[in-house]
Amino acid sequence: MYKILVVCDHTFTRAGFEHLISTCDSFDLVGAEMLTSNTVENCASGSVDVIIVDIGSLDQPMKTLRSLRKASETLQILAYCSEKGIDIAVEALDAGASGILTYTSELSDLQMAVRRVMNGDNYVQPDMAMDIFAKLRQADAKRKEAERLRLTARENQVVRHLMQGMTNGQISAKLNISEKTVKHYIGSLKDKFGAANRLEVVLEAQRLGV
Repeated sequence: MYKILVVCDHTFTRAGFEHLISTCDSFDLVGAEMLTSNTVENCASGSVDVIIVDIGSLDQPMKTLRSLRKASETLQILAYCSEKGIDIAVEALDAGASGILTYTSELSDLQMAVRRVMNGDNYVQPDMAMDIFAKLRQADAKRKEAERLRLTARENQVVRHLMQGMTNGQISAKLNISEKTVKHYIGSLKDKFGAANRLEVVLEAQRLGV
Protein backbone atom coordinates (compact mmCIF):
# COMPACT_ATOMS: atom_id res chain seq x y z
CA MET A 1 0.00 0.00 0.00
CA TYR A 2 1.43 3.37 -1.02
CA LYS A 3 1.53 6.16 1.57
CA ILE A 4 0.18 9.33 -0.02
CA LEU A 5 0.35 12.92 1.20
CA VAL A 6 -1.59 15.73 -0.49
CA VAL A 7 -0.35 19.31 -0.19
CA CYS A 8 -2.80 21.96 -1.34
CA ASP A 9 -3.63 25.39 0.02
CA HIS A 10 -7.17 25.31 -1.41
CA THR A 11 -9.63 23.72 1.01
CA PHE A 12 -12.16 22.60 -1.60
CA THR A 13 -9.56 20.92 -3.82
CA ARG A 14 -7.89 19.31 -0.82
CA ALA A 15 -11.21 17.80 0.26
CA GLY A 16 -11.71 16.44 -3.25
CA PHE A 17 -8.37 14.66 -3.14
CA GLU A 18 -9.21 13.20 0.27
CA HIS A 19 -12.47 11.78 -1.02
CA LEU A 20 -10.94 10.43 -4.22
CA ILE A 21 -7.98 8.72 -2.54
CA SER A 22 -10.14 7.24 0.22
CA THR A 23 -11.94 5.14 -2.41
CA CYS A 24 -8.72 3.42 -3.52
CA ASP A 25 -7.63 0.33 -1.56
CA SER A 26 -4.02 0.57 -2.74
CA PHE A 27 -3.51 4.03 -1.22
CA ASP A 28 -2.94 4.94 2.42
CA LEU A 29 -3.72 8.64 2.79
CA VAL A 30 -1.19 9.94 5.29
CA GLY A 31 -2.73 13.38 5.18
CA ALA A 32 -4.15 16.22 3.12
CA GLU A 33 -2.89 19.55 4.34
CA MET A 34 -1.82 23.07 3.60
CA LEU A 35 1.89 23.66 3.02
CA THR A 36 3.57 24.31 6.36
CA SER A 37 7.11 24.67 7.64
CA ASN A 38 6.98 21.01 8.71
CA THR A 39 5.92 19.57 5.34
CA VAL A 40 9.41 19.11 3.91
CA GLU A 41 10.74 17.74 7.19
CA ASN A 42 7.92 15.19 7.42
CA CYS A 43 8.54 14.01 3.86
CA ALA A 44 12.25 13.64 4.56
CA SER A 45 11.46 11.27 7.43
CA GLY A 46 10.43 8.52 5.02
CA SER A 47 6.83 8.38 6.23
CA VAL A 48 5.54 9.32 2.75
CA ASP A 49 5.99 7.45 -0.54
CA VAL A 50 4.26 9.89 -2.88
CA ILE A 51 3.40 13.54 -2.35
CA ILE A 52 0.81 15.21 -4.58
CA VAL A 53 1.45 18.94 -4.77
CA ASP A 54 -1.19 21.30 -6.14
CA ILE A 55 1.28 23.80 -7.57
CA GLY A 56 -1.49 26.18 -8.62
CA SER A 57 -2.43 26.73 -4.98
CA LEU A 58 1.06 27.62 -3.71
CA ASP A 59 2.81 30.99 -3.69
CA GLN A 60 6.24 29.55 -4.54
CA PRO A 61 5.55 26.14 -6.09
CA MET A 62 8.94 25.57 -7.75
CA LYS A 63 10.82 26.46 -4.58
CA THR A 64 8.64 23.95 -2.74
CA LEU A 65 9.32 21.21 -5.27
CA ARG A 66 13.08 21.81 -5.12
CA SER A 67 13.00 21.71 -1.33
CA LEU A 68 11.10 18.43 -1.37
CA ARG A 69 13.48 16.90 -3.89
CA LYS A 70 16.50 18.08 -1.93
CA ALA A 71 15.05 16.67 1.29
CA SER A 72 14.55 13.18 -0.13
CA GLU A 73 15.79 11.46 -3.27
CA THR A 74 13.37 8.56 -2.76
CA LEU A 75 10.24 10.66 -2.33
CA GLN A 76 8.11 10.62 -5.47
CA ILE A 77 6.51 13.96 -6.35
CA LEU A 78 3.39 14.36 -8.47
CA ALA A 79 2.66 17.95 -9.51
CA TYR A 80 -1.01 18.79 -10.05
CA CYS A 81 -1.61 21.68 -12.45
CA SER A 82 -3.83 23.13 -15.16
CA GLU A 83 -4.03 21.13 -18.39
CA LYS A 84 -3.10 24.37 -20.20
CA GLY A 85 -0.05 25.03 -18.03
CA ILE A 86 2.59 23.49 -20.31
CA ASP A 87 5.34 25.89 -19.24
CA ILE A 88 4.50 25.36 -15.56
CA ALA A 89 4.51 21.59 -16.04
CA VAL A 90 7.95 21.70 -17.66
CA GLU A 91 9.24 23.89 -14.81
CA ALA A 92 7.81 21.40 -12.32
CA LEU A 93 9.64 18.49 -13.97
CA ASP A 94 12.87 20.51 -13.96
CA ALA A 95 12.30 21.34 -10.28
CA GLY A 96 12.10 17.68 -9.30
CA ALA A 97 8.58 16.43 -9.97
CA SER A 98 8.38 12.79 -11.03
CA GLY A 99 5.05 13.20 -12.76
CA ILE A 100 2.31 15.58 -13.86
CA LEU A 101 -1.42 15.35 -13.19
CA THR A 102 -3.95 17.86 -14.50
CA TYR A 103 -7.38 19.12 -13.53
CA THR A 104 -8.89 16.57 -15.92
CA SER A 105 -7.21 13.60 -14.21
CA GLU A 106 -9.35 10.76 -12.88
CA LEU A 107 -8.69 8.12 -10.23
CA SER A 108 -7.37 5.70 -12.86
CA ASP A 109 -4.84 8.34 -13.96
CA LEU A 110 -3.74 8.87 -10.38
CA GLN A 111 -3.34 5.14 -9.82
CA MET A 112 -1.27 4.78 -12.98
CA ALA A 113 0.85 7.81 -12.09
CA VAL A 114 1.65 6.44 -8.62
CA ARG A 115 2.56 3.01 -10.01
CA ARG A 116 4.82 4.57 -12.65
CA VAL A 117 6.72 6.89 -10.34
CA MET A 118 7.11 4.21 -7.66
CA ASN A 119 8.71 2.02 -10.33
CA GLY A 120 11.20 4.77 -11.09
CA ASP A 121 9.49 6.04 -14.25
CA ASN A 122 8.00 9.42 -15.05
CA TYR A 123 4.34 10.06 -15.68
CA VAL A 124 2.76 12.83 -17.71
CA GLN A 125 -0.99 13.19 -18.14
CA PRO A 126 -1.77 12.10 -21.75
CA ASP A 127 -3.73 15.27 -22.62
CA MET A 128 -0.56 17.35 -22.35
CA ALA A 129 2.21 14.79 -22.90
CA MET A 130 3.02 15.68 -26.51
CA ASP A 131 3.19 19.39 -25.77
CA ILE A 132 5.44 18.81 -22.75
CA PHE A 133 7.80 16.51 -24.63
CA ALA A 134 8.00 19.02 -27.49
CA LYS A 135 8.80 21.78 -24.99
CA LEU A 136 11.46 19.64 -23.31
CA ARG A 137 13.06 18.81 -26.66
CA GLN A 138 13.04 22.50 -27.58
CA ALA A 139 14.63 23.44 -24.25
CA ASP A 140 17.26 20.71 -24.65
CA ALA A 141 18.10 21.94 -28.16
CA LYS A 142 18.50 25.48 -26.83
CA ARG A 143 20.78 24.27 -24.05
CA LYS A 144 22.95 22.37 -26.51
CA GLU A 145 23.13 25.36 -28.85
CA ALA A 146 24.02 27.66 -25.95
CA GLU A 147 26.74 25.21 -24.84
CA ARG A 148 28.10 25.09 -28.38
CA LEU A 149 28.53 28.88 -28.39
CA ARG A 150 30.82 28.70 -25.34
CA LEU A 151 30.66 32.40 -24.45
CA THR A 152 33.53 33.68 -22.33
CA ALA A 153 32.82 35.27 -18.95
CA ARG A 154 33.36 38.74 -20.44
CA GLU A 155 31.14 37.99 -23.45
CA ASN A 156 28.42 36.90 -21.03
CA GLN A 157 28.74 40.19 -19.18
CA VAL A 158 28.58 42.22 -22.38
CA VAL A 159 25.58 40.36 -23.80
CA ARG A 160 23.66 40.77 -20.54
CA HIS A 161 24.28 44.52 -20.61
CA LEU A 162 23.19 44.62 -24.25
CA MET A 163 19.98 42.87 -23.22
CA GLN A 164 19.43 45.68 -20.71
CA GLY A 165 19.60 48.22 -23.55
CA MET A 166 22.95 49.73 -22.55
CA THR A 167 25.06 51.71 -25.01
CA ASN A 168 28.73 50.92 -25.69
CA GLY A 169 29.70 53.84 -23.44
CA GLN A 170 27.54 52.60 -20.59
CA ILE A 171 28.93 49.06 -20.91
CA SER A 172 32.45 50.49 -21.01
CA ALA A 173 31.88 52.37 -17.75
CA LYS A 174 30.11 49.44 -16.11
CA LEU A 175 32.84 46.91 -16.90
CA ASN A 176 35.73 49.38 -16.62
CA ILE A 177 37.00 48.61 -20.13
CA SER A 178 37.44 50.82 -23.20
CA GLU A 179 34.69 51.34 -25.77
CA LYS A 180 37.04 49.83 -28.34
CA THR A 181 37.16 46.64 -26.25
CA VAL A 182 33.36 46.66 -25.95
CA LYS A 183 33.10 46.87 -29.74
CA HIS A 184 35.51 43.95 -30.02
CA TYR A 185 33.31 41.80 -27.77
CA ILE A 186 30.16 42.81 -29.64
CA GLY A 187 31.86 41.79 -32.89
CA SER A 188 32.76 38.45 -31.35
CA LEU A 189 29.15 37.99 -30.20
CA LYS A 190 27.87 38.78 -33.70
CA ASP A 191 30.11 36.06 -35.11
CA LYS A 192 29.06 33.46 -32.55
CA PHE A 193 25.35 34.22 -32.87
CA GLY A 194 25.47 34.67 -36.62
CA ALA A 195 23.96 38.12 -36.08
CA ALA A 196 24.15 41.16 -38.35
CA ASN A 197 23.81 43.75 -35.60
CA ARG A 198 23.51 44.17 -31.84
CA LEU A 199 19.71 43.84 -31.93
CA GLU A 200 20.03 40.40 -33.49
CA VAL A 201 22.57 39.49 -30.81
CA VAL A 202 20.03 40.40 -28.15
CA LEU A 203 17.21 38.50 -29.86
CA GLU A 204 19.35 35.37 -30.25
CA ALA A 205 20.50 35.59 -26.64
CA GLN A 206 16.89 35.86 -25.51
CA ARG A 207 15.86 32.91 -27.70
CA LEU A 208 18.60 30.71 -26.24
CA GLY A 209 18.05 31.91 -22.68
CA VAL A 210 21.67 33.04 -22.35
